[in-house]
Amino acid sequence: MTRAAIVHAHGPFVGARPFRARDRRHFLGRRSETEEVVRSWSRHRLTVLHGDNGVGKTSLVGAGALPALTDRGSTVLPLGELRFDPSFPAAILPGQNPYSRALLALWSPSDFPTHGPGTSITDYLRTHESTDRQGLPRPVFAVLDQTELLLRRSAAPEPVRRDFLDELFTAVEHRPDLHLLLTVRTQHLDELRRLVEKREVEHAEVGLAPFTPGTATEVVTRSLTLAGSRTAVRDSGRLVDQIRAVGETGSGLRAGDDTVEPALLQILGQALWEEANGTGTALVPDSDAEVDRVLTVHLSRVLAEVAHEHLVSPEVPHAWLRAVAEAGPRGVGRPACEDPDGELTPGMVHALEDRHLVTANRDGSAYLLRHPRLARPLAALSPFPPAPRGQGEPNLLDAARVAHTRGETALAAEQARRGLSSRPAPGPRERALLTALLGDLAFERGDHRAAAGHYADAARQREAVGDGAAVSRLLVAEARNRLMVGERSAGLTGLAAAEGRVHADPSLRAGIGQVLWLAGQGSSALDVLEGAMVGGGGITEARRTRGEIRAEQRGAAKGGTR
Repeated sequence: MTRAAIVHAHGPFVGARPFRARDRRHFLGRRSETEEVVRSWSRHRLTVLHGDNGVGKTSLVGAGALPALTDRGSTVLPLGELRFDPSFPAAILPGQNPYSRALLALWSPSDFPTHGPGTSITDYLRTHESTDRQGLPRPVFAVLDQTELLLRRSAAPEPVRRDFLDELFTAVEHRPDLHLLLTVRTQHLDELRRLVEKREVEHAEVGLAPFTPGTATEVVTRSLTLAGSRTAVRDSGRLVDQIRAVGETGSGLRAGDDTVEPALLQILGQALWEEANGTGTALVPDSDAEVDRVLTVHLSRVLAEVAHEHLVSPEVPHAWLRAVAEAGPRGVGRPACEDPDGELTPGMVHALEDRHLVTANRDGSAYLLRHPRLARPLAALSPFPPAPRGQGEPNLLDAARVAHTRGETALAAEQARRGLSSRPAPGPRERALLTALLGDLAFERGDHRAAAGHYADAARQREAVGDGAAVSRLLVAEARNRLMVGERSAGLTGLAAAEGRVHADPSLRAGIGQVLWLAGQGSSALDVLEGAMVGGGGITEARRTRGEIRAEQRGAAKGGTR
């Protein structure tokens, strides 16, 4: 994308989202930090990039380090957010860690859902290895962003999260070609260190701090100059002065700090640019009240969005956030409620934290306002104004997937149900995915009859639009659940229908082999599993299941000779 096209797309600021590779011309002020991360990432098998929320870790990787490595011809796996994906139902290969499956889908989207599922991280790297001209392994650079998702207190089962991290660190130990970068918030750094220290792998740490006022001013000046502003110098000074954070004001900052948070700089800069662009007015008005008004609109939108995602009134997160602001440096303790019944839940707090409104204190015992500049705009939001129709309303399929990944299963189920009954009605593909997600949630809680029904419904929806591959996956997921509630005939019938449709889908073959074994057809299962391993998908689960079947058969043979 050309410089002019980038400026036209979003002005000189990107707002609340992280910088991406296509924004690299506007990713300013982090040259030395980028060089440090690239240097550490290249030299060490494991690098940890840490900093507070809103400091720009994801942007540094996505618009700084990754493009720099790509420019020099390195093999770089994609950066993104872990999300469970119902397009490969959980009931097909339930033995695979769901976070591992989500990571491989992120790293190799072209392999998902036909080849990636059912393969361990180590096996994935083995099948994707390459060598240089001297025959030496080419390093593979990979990222796990926002590792705090797996470390902080949440509804997601801790054993599943820890097993995933164990699998990931094992891959780092056993695959010398893998160079892994983890990003994590500083409040979770000690816990991550404890996990890393148990492994036999040398690691490095890189800390990322907020901008100094001087760096922030230079960043804004250069950004506005690229956008053609004639008042760049004046406006940059005003903008930075508006959001300088000094430690004595509280908000979790160390006393004496005089910093500028990159996230708030981008959020306020974009909002002011959108208001001033084309009007002939200065970017930053002289009146603090005008800046407060712009931030109040931003806060209103964010709180409405969080409320819609968690299916509560905006007053719920708003009241808690105001309490946080009023508490000042003391902060407010963590909510204990897990059930979204008009109460603030830990998931809502994490959503506010991810959107840079709050941060945990140093020992993690309380939450503080992320930035003192947000206090006055928050006070102006009382009572909370009704959001305009459609404002802040998320795509419920996306919201349900996020909730599922974070372990908020009751919320994910309710979001999926509301998505199915929403108006206008979702399209066929989205409807099938929402229904399959309900099947996954039912399977995980052990309600196999309900799971089978949801998978069957999703299969019919996919059949109606001619998506045969998706139908096959759903039939296998349904068959497993039919067998688990004693409906053997229905389970085998559905399995036979799926087998007749399978073509180049080795991951699904691994699942079929497992379900055949569950049905007591070990010899047929072995034949299918051999085909799965030849096809290059589901390797780990196919190999594991084959070993278990052979061990069972050897045991039966020995028993028969006595």
